[in-house]
Amino acid sequence: MNIARFAVPRLNAILFVTVALCLIGAWTMFSFPVGILPDVTFPRIVVIAEAGERPPRLMEVGVSRPLEEAVATVEGVRRVRTKILRGAAEISIDFDWGLDMLVAQQLVTAKVNEARSALPPETTIVVERMNPTVFPVLGLSLQSKTLSQSELWSLATYSLKPRLGRVTGVARAVVQGGRVPEIAVEVIPERLAAYHIGLSDIEQGLVQGNVVRSVGRIDRQFQQYQALVSGETVSEADLKRLVVAQRTGVAVTLDMVATIGRGVEDRTTVVTANGAESVLVNIVRQPTANTVSVVAGVERELADLKKTLPPGTEVSVFYDQSVLIAEAIASVRDAVLIGAALAVVILLLFLGDLRATLVTAAIIPATVLITFLLMRVAGMTLNLMTLGALAIGVGLVIDDAIVVVENIFRHLAQGVERGAAVELASQEIAAPMISSTLTAVVVFLPLVLVTGVAGAFFTALAVTLVIALMVSLLLALFVSPSLCAAFLKVRPGAAEHGRLFERVLRGYDKLLRGAMRYRRVLLPLGIAAVLGSTAFFGSRLGTGFMPTMDEGAFVLDYKTLPGTSLAESDRLLMQIETILKDTPEVRSFSRRTGAELGLAITESNTGDFSVMLKSGKRRAIDAVIEEVRGKITERVPGVEIEFVAVLQDLIGDLAGAPAPVEIKLFGENQAQLEDTAHKLAAKIEKVRGAVDVQSGVVESGPELTARIDPTRAGRLGLTTDAVAAQVNGAFFGTVATQVLEGDRQVSVRVRYPQAFRDSEARLSGVSLRTPGGAYLPLSAVSTLENIPGTSEINREDQRRLLSITAHLEGRDLGSVVRDVQKIMRAETLPPGVTYVISGQYQSQNESFTNLSLVLALAILLVFGVMMFQFGTFKAPLVILAIMPLSLFGVTLSLWATGTPLNVSSFMGAVMLVGIVVKNGILLLDQAQKAEQSGMDREEAVVHAGEVRLRPILMTTLTAILGLVPLALGIGAGAEMQKPLAIAVIGGLTFSTLFTLVFAPLFYVGFGGKVKHP
Repeated sequence: MNIARFAVPRLNAILFVTVALCLIGAWTMFSFPVGILPDVTFPRIVVIAEAGERPPRLMEVGVSRPLEEAVATVEGVRRVRTKILRGAAEISIDFDWGLDMLVAQQLVTAKVNEARSALPPETTIVVERMNPTVFPVLGLSLQSKTLSQSELWSLATYSLKPRLGRVTGVARAVVQGGRVPEIAVEVIPERLAAYHIGLSDIEQGLVQGNVVRSVGRIDRQFQQYQALVSGETVSEADLKRLVVAQRTGVAVTLDMVATIGRGVEDRTTVVTANGAESVLVNIVRQPTANTVSVVAGVERELADLKKTLPPGTEVSVFYDQSVLIAEAIASVRDAVLIGAALAVVILLLFLGDLRATLVTAAIIPATVLITFLLMRVAGMTLNLMTLGALAIGVGLVIDDAIVVVENIFRHLAQGVERGAAVELASQEIAAPMISSTLTAVVVFLPLVLVTGVAGAFFTALAVTLVIALMVSLLLALFVSPSLCAAFLKVRPGAAEHGRLFERVLRGYDKLLRGAMRYRRVLLPLGIAAVLGSTAFFGSRLGTGFMPTMDEGAFVLDYKTLPGTSLAESDRLLMQIETILKDTPEVRSFSRRTGAELGLAITESNTGDFSVMLKSGKRRAIDAVIEEVRGKITERVPGVEIEFVAVLQDLIGDLAGAPAPVEIKLFGENQAQLEDTAHKLAAKIEKVRGAVDVQSGVVESGPELTARIDPTRAGRLGLTTDAVAAQVNGAFFGTVATQVLEGDRQVSVRVRYPQAFRDSEARLSGVSLRTPGGAYLPLSAVSTLENIPGTSEINREDQRRLLSITAHLEGRDLGSVVRDVQKIMRAETLPPGVTYVISGQYQSQNESFTNLSLVLALAILLVFGVMMFQFGTFKAPLVILAIMPLSLFGVTLSLWATGTPLNVSSFMGAVMLVGIVVKNGILLLDQAQKAEQSGMDREEAVVHAGEVRLRPILMTTLTAILGLVPLALGIGAGAEMQKPLAIAVIGGLTFSTLFTLVFAPLFYVGFGGKVKHP
């Protein structure tokens, strides 16, 4: 069937459908879910268990191990990793890709519930499914000159949090920092002894006195009344009058044995913003929500909230993910416009006809808008990968239209009547055009085999490109011939080519005919030279995992020395805040001490800075980080630091690859592991390009242990548990009850005053009450021991491990790892200690292995498509022979620009398989037709070169120029696709030259019989 014969008479209907689809596509642009990364289900679930202040060794045995053993039996579990701190354990469960993670979460929760009976009764457990929406899209800081930190916390918790949580698309608002208000009941030990009252008596008195209980119903005069008995406490005055004990006929009220006043929970974290103590409110979006719309909605709600804030109180933004997204969208828009403009220039130069140029260029906006519509129907989101695909495709989607319009234009110039020229030209080109587009599409099919972060992210890019290419093919087949029939006018006898192209054509004809005469020498020499050069440049390429981006923000993780108090850590970190304030590129920052971004559990001497840089013209983020790192190292030597980009940190958390380089040491002897880790970390620090090297040894502060003598305690009727409960009540205190203040419940904590909790002597003197009613100090049944701090315990698949990590600066991942491998091979590890090099290097190797398989399968699929097109082995084998030669352009371009071979550039090589054959199909299809019409093989292939030179050059140049904005890294987010663009530009440039020269030589050299129709 001749598609043009069907389409041209139906021009109005086709244009109506096309315009309608474009308008719907334009409308869907404004309703797209927008995020920073593709909406991917990551196969990872995190279980966080907290059990008081138990030392890591007890957490390992009593909490972590039972949970690990339970969740390891869930079907599909690939790896179980655990991080154990004092009182907390974080268990990360990695599953096979492709599983239903909602079902997996339910199975994990069920196994956790089964294991609860083996855990300490006070253990609390949270099970979270990991995905990009777990992390905040907007960070707000609340500061005040007039309100206390507890008042700020109340304002954030009871005012900002509920109102912002109701904004469309917000999953939750998370409050960090501030001081949680409570009522402090501080007992007077001397009076307790005088009245023979223990802490348990006071706690019991508060529980039994502050009661509201329904006791029945009473009917009276046609009405029913609820009968209540109430001793509800609604104020501090009520608390003071509460009777807590009866002694010798005297009612002992609470104010007789304790002081009652407003207080706050013990401080375990410090949170600041821009150097001032703050309360942070982090906004987490729903999985399907539009990040930009969510942030805009929150900002509108904030505008109303600010009108009601107390005087001197301000809310400001310290992190905004929508800024990067908005800049990325603007960058894609600019890349599309620049690419389209350059394509139009190429069309004008080669065709010299404004109407033909406009007919061809109209395909670009139509393709982009209809692609938006189909992406929305497919449930896709706008993100860095899908937007990047549109920017990559702007020069590719016009290829088919160029081929159609150029062929029609050529026939019209030869004097063929317009209708006949449209039908004849469209029929000539339809089969090879469909075949060449399908080759560009099928290369992406094997991507379903790629797992991990690379597969998840680049599959989104590939699907978007496939949609765009198929849309452009349909538009070229149906719309372009119709527009040509309606609007294209070429004067019969007009020159087919401009003067400039005539010269190019004559030069190419002379080159090709000359090469034919010496093909037996040129082919082997040329192939040997190209393949040798490819090997030369390829061996000098660096390697990496994912491209690094200048996203305008970074995270600075830190650790002060083990055992450093919260106040001293705060003092040290204020110096880092000063450094950040003095850095001109820094727009805002926040600090968490004793807490971190995401779900990570932390010690009080650890935390992070979240730093946002100014938009616009500034130094690159790497230069800013290098300067800040140098100043911190010089001025604050007692702090261990690590820099990561926000997205890199997020992807590392999701993928379980926290650093580019990670050496996992396995063994059962913790001291041996720590000693080995310290030695190896010291050596790795000397590797060029390795920075922020961490040994993985994380020590908690020292412990002051009251060692109970069971014999002495037993004689007095005391158990260790009973002693611990009484000392805990004295020091930590116990929340005995709660007081209702308006619509808020305030905890009432009972414990000793601060003066009785500030020294070893005070600890030894804590008064214990025996079952017989006698009182004695803690020292009567125990001795105090100073124990050095214990280390954080890490486990993987129920084995202990330590992970040495390093980041990169000024050197590629592969080169750094090669040096690390030399160190590891030269090191003699203690018996029982083994190692594995992991991190992003392992992810890189897995991705390269998968992409190599994808490349092989893509070549196989492309060969199959060409077999259907040509019906013989000859032409497909000729085109296939050009593919390895295109790798020369890839390696040369990567080497010349200093770009490493990473997942992005590897994807460029995979894309090339589908792109480079398009030119070969156009050329050899024409040669085959000419040969079938009776031409000599050599003359046929030269004729084909002359006929197809212009469309080949036009499609190649538009594709290359369309990728130029990405290759230059212009705009936010362009770094993710920059290596891909560089690889495609280099490969396409040289493959086009090889197709135009070597393909004809191969074709003639293969010989064989011609298949005549």
